[in-house]
Amino acid sequence: MIEKRAYVKAEFEPIEVDSEDFLKGAYREEAKERILKIIEVEAPITDALLSKRLINSFSIKRLGSSLAEYYESLIKELKEEGKLNEIIMAGEKVYHNGECSLFFRPTPENPEEIRYSYQIPVEEALNVITYIFEQTGRKFIKKELLCEFSNQLEYQRKGSQVVSLFNKAFDEGKKSGMIKKNSSGKFYLCIEKNTETE
Repeated sequence: MIEKRAYVKAEFEPIEVDSEDFLKGAYREEAKERILKIIEVEAPITDALLSKRLINSFSIKRLGSSLAEYYESLIKELKEEGKLNEIIMAGEKVYHNGECSLFFRPTPENPEEIRYSYQIPVEEALNVITYIFEQTGRKFIKKELLCEFSNQLEYQRKGSQVVSLFNKAFDEGKKSGMIKKNSSGKFYLCIEKNTETE
């Protein structure tokens, strides 16, 4: 069963450093430790959000090309050290902390902790859809399911990014056989305990 959890953001004592000094490598080990801490607290987390969290913790606001290359070198080192658990779903790189991610986290009210829909992993969005089916025991037309999806993530509007996230997760669910369509055009969750097609 999928759980709904509060979203928690990794917190650090901010380090004030400009990007040029950061790139010189004096903070390399600290940066690697912070990457692992962010993953530990916030996983599953997309590569894009992980890089943003990291540079923000050093009081750097933008990830330019040089910083992106440096970040990739940190990730490469951590992979070589066997410290990263990475998966790719729907073309998206996501990091895990070893915990089975049978949960999702709605949008926090605190603007400092907010995740936009494009920052939510597709696998977590698929958990939202699964949760809806599990909690309601219902079958849905796709439009109804999208409304429930948006409500569960506590978005006030179903903007294009929310719709895009939903569609990616929905397509993954169909591709894996978790989401199926019955003869009346409604979708249902297909798991061992629920394989009906009516």
